[in-house]
Order: sequence, then C-alpha cells, then structure tokens
Amino acid sequence: MHRSLLPPLVSLSPAILFLLPGIIVTQEGLWEDYKYGHGDLDNHNFCTWKCLLFTLQWPGAFCQSLNNVSLCRIPPTVNNWTIHGLWPLHAKNRCDCWPMFPSDVQELKAELTELWPSFVRFKSNFHFWRDEWRKHGASAACVEGMNSPLRYFQVCVKLRAQFDIHSLLEDAGITPSCERPYKVTVDKSNSDLGKGFSSLS
Repeated sequence: MHRSLLPPLVSLSPAILFLLPGIIVTQEGLWEDYKYGHGDLDNHNFCTWKCLLFTLQWPGAFCQSLNNVSLCRIPPTVNNWTIHGLWPLHAKNRCDCWPMFPSDVQELKAELTELWPSFVRFKSNFHFWRDEWRKHGASAACVEGMNSPLRYFQVCVKLRAQFDIHSLLEDAGITPSCERPYKVTVDKSNSDLGKGFSSLS
C-alpha cells in the first residue's frame, strides 16, 4: 500500500507558504522495532491527515513574537532560517503514548542543534524537539518514512537541505532590510509563493 504525502507545504515564519513536490513512501507490514518505528498499519483511521506543513522561522522574528523578549536566546552560531516543525494538517488522532528519548536522535544531534535550535531560554534543544515530536511527529508516524523519532527528524533535516530560502525569497522580490518592513498579505494569484497562501509584501 502507498501513502502519499501530497502536498506538503513549507512555511516561513511569520507567514510564507510554499508547495513542496510530492513525497511517496511505502507502507508494508508491521514496523520492526522501536528505533525504526512500530504500530498497526492496518489501522487506516489513525492517519487522518493528507498534507504536511514544513515550518521555518527567522530567529529575530521569533524573538519579537514573544511577549517577553528577554525569554529569547539566539545561539551565536545561528544566522539563518531554522526549522520550527513538520506538522500534519488537520490530524484528528494525536498519540501522546510514544515517548522520545535523547538516544532516539543522538545520531542527528549536531545537525538538529544547528538547524532546529530552541530560542527559549528555559527550554533545551532536546525539550523543543521532544515537544514537536509529541505534538506533530507522533501523528506523522502513521507513514513508514516517519514512523519513529529518528525518521521524522531525518525527513525534516532533508527538507531543510532542499531549499535555498534566501534565493526563493529574493526571486519573489523579498530581500532582508532593517529599513523596509514587510506586511503579511494573502494573495491568491501569486504563483511565485504558492497559490492561495500567505506571502510577504
């Protein structure tokens, strides 16, 4: 049986969305073990979503979005868009029963620290990743390619590597500026940023 993840989306905080090319993954049999996933693939009701939202954030914009900017910390090595999450849209079933441990993502720790850091002073990187797994990853785990914390985070790292965000924004006429603010608007005809999705102007 095939499960299509069409169409995943990319979101750039505060509100830019891009359509991603489709990803097809195969589901066959039961998952082998905890590290590589587990579950009952015959339970078709578990996977209730049809679209993924891949969300990136700009560190400074994230800090400005907090009620208390002093809660924010941006590591000195971070100077690019970072991952905020990969979210199944309209997932009806959320499983809080699948814990995540540091050992689950140990082999990705260096990449995740660089590409997916926590900007909240009192929340470690691992706690941020664990929260994203609990809220979103466990729901995405109904697809074999994301059926464990390791696989879910591997997919996120691969998605991040696929996009040159600066070039995509520049091609859409959006360039970094401290003098020119950008306003979030909805433009249903702007094919450069994905039809029907929010864009910056």
